[in-house]
Amino acid sequence: MNQLKKKKWRLPVYFLLVVVFSSFPGRARPADAPAAATQGVPSAPSGLTIDEVVRIALENQSTVKSAQYQINAQDAVLHQQMAAYYPTITINNTYTTGSTALGGRAVDAFTGAGQVNMTLYNFGKREGLVQSARETLGATQYAYKVTANNTVLAAKQAYLGVLQANALLKVNEETVNDREVTLRQTQGFYDVGTKPRSDVTQAEANLYIAQANQIAAKNGVDIAWATLINAMGVDDYPKQPLAEELTVAPFPMTLDEARRTAFASRPELLQFASLLKAQDELIAVARRNHLPDIAVNSKYGGASATFESPSRSWNIQLSLSIPIFNGFQTTYQVQQALATYHSIKEQERVERQQVALQVEQSYLNLSATRDAVRANEAAVKAAKENLDLHQGRYEVGYAPIVEVTDAQTTYTTAQTNYVNALVANKLALAQLVNAMGGQ
Repeated sequence: MNQLKKKKWRLPVYFLLVVVFSSFPGRARPADAPAAATQGVPSAPSGLTIDEVVRIALENQSTVKSAQYQINAQDAVLHQQMAAYYPTITINNTYTTGSTALGGRAVDAFTGAGQVNMTLYNFGKREGLVQSARETLGATQYAYKVTANNTVLAAKQAYLGVLQANALLKVNEETVNDREVTLRQTQGFYDVGTKPRSDVTQAEANLYIAQANQIAAKNGVDIAWATLINAMGVDDYPKQPLAEELTVAPFPMTLDEARRTAFASRPELLQFASLLKAQDELIAVARRNHLPDIAVNSKYGGASATFESPSRSWNIQLSLSIPIFNGFQTTYQVQQALATYHSIKEQERVERQQVALQVEQSYLNLSATRDAVRANEAAVKAAKENLDLHQGRYEVGYAPIVEVTDAQTTYTTAQTNYVNALVANKLALAQLVNAMGGQ
């Protein structure tokens, strides 16, 4: 009879506690409304875009500027080689003063001459050197593109790092809110004598652990921002909301199409193609060193001395220089140029294999992360429903607190895995675009 009476008054008390504690703020969301962190990072209508980050990085990164200066330097080398098409003009002047040995009379002498030298024809050696410098300039420009693409990828990775840190911070904030609610519920149950003191201490410990994780997540945001600022190549940049969201974007190409695009667009491969053309020109130049040079030299000048009228002279000289023997130097120059060509060819082959591997790996990673996002999204929904069920059972006294703790931990883990899967998908897409030679 006494047990029956206790059951009669316990049910109204449980009902009252459920009504009171369900009205507390910070209660977990219903199962049909997944957490904001798992759906993407909410952002203000105007925020820092990933395109803006890329633009800042390309304008400020020293590696990009250094690559641009290398282009300017090679352009100067090209124009140095083109100087062979123009004549060389020099003027030599001398003035001499002294005295004769016998009479001691002072003698002043002045000579002046202008000289013009020009190579008329050297059987393509001049043209080959100019074309080689031009192809090397093209290779330098492709090297700049490689640096720019890597800078863009690093900037995107840093941006997504901030996006990930923000999302994980929201997950931990929600966990702290949920465990604060659980602690208040447990304290209320303990105050009316329906739960033991151990449940209160368990709820407190759970809350402190969540708060510690939240602190670590805040620090993660600060570190991610520092990494982003470094990737942009600036000394400082104000923190602000990010415009990008964590969503899964479709990729419209097949693996074969992506590989073909990479072979046609990767600046590393295009750079090797230019280097091979430049070396091919150097091989031709080395072989033509056996051939003669035809040049013209002209000179006009005058000389005068004390008490004498100035004398003037001029001459024009056409020369044909024929190399006969130079200690096999030309032969070994040809061998060196050929060996260098084959070395570059093998390097190109290795690079082509690496490009194919990078494209395939990135494509497979993109496909795998897309599937992982779907699996983790389902895990979040199941974990949320599981948490709601255990919280409901705990509120009416039919579940121990350890079940609620386990459900909260499972839900937080599922949210974290979902965020990480979304970021991994974004990173895989950025890496695939980079592997294909784009930005």
